Amino acid sequence: MQISEPPGALSVATRKLASVAVSIVGVVIVWELLGRYVIQNDLIFAPLSHIFAKMYQMAGTGELWRHLKASGSAFIIGYMSAVIMGVGFGLLIALRPRLSFFMEPWLIALYATPMIALAPIFVVLLGIGIYSKIAIIFIEAFFPVTANAALGVRSTSKELIEASRSFGATEGQVMRTVLIPYSLPFIIAGMRIAVARGLAGVVIAEIFGSVAGVGNMIWFSAESYDMPKLFSGVFILAGTSIVLMSTLARLERVVAPWRAS
Repeated sequence: MQISEPPGALSVATRKLASVAVSIVGVVIVWELLGRYVIQNDLIFAPLSHIFAKMYQMAGTGELWRHLKASGSAFIIGYMSAVIMGVGFGLLIALRPRLSFFMEPWLIALYATPMIALAPIFVVLLGIGIYSKIAIIFIEAFFPVTANAALGVRSTSKELIEASRSFGATEGQVMRTVLIPYSLPFIIAGMRIAVARGLAGVVIAEIFGSVAGVGNMIWFSAESYDMPKLFSGVFILAGTSIVLMSTLARLERVVAPWRAS
């Protein structure tokens, strides 16, 4: 038997889509008019048409792809390493209270320390290049994933754990069938936070120790008052964040549909 959608569901989705479209179009029009007829100074502001023209120009010369390659490769390696190690370490400290007591003060201290204060240290130790960028991105993304993975395990219903054990499940089976599935929404939430922090790490790393990358492009554009180029970098980071956040939200609906509902 096919279950029909509740009345008005389509109209609600349509209204949401229309609201988003109106909001985007409104901002685009206001931004363009503000840049063309109110501020009229590319040294402090730029209309969207000038920004997209600059992006098209940089794509044509290859400069844009050079920056994207430099930032993208460092972000992928640093972010994925942080997710893999963060999930594993988060599960470990949640299941080993003594280790948690020893490690959590240090984790909290490092998480609370602004990365901009530590970035020069990584540059000095690892040099100007991809290794210092990967290290900074890793540190930025590691802690949200670790904290949320640990929180997911600690939030798992004790009744579910005891019920699985009462049916003879081993510790490994409890981990695979109860703890990890229940923790998945928390882990994905940590991954979404890590996206924003990792992209911030890209900018910080490329300000202090890079000759190419989106953050490097933003920094030198600000110094030369090239607002179209500066906003191009900002738009690239914002667009990347939106795409990754949306992808992770879809992933959560797939792996944890009960959470989404």
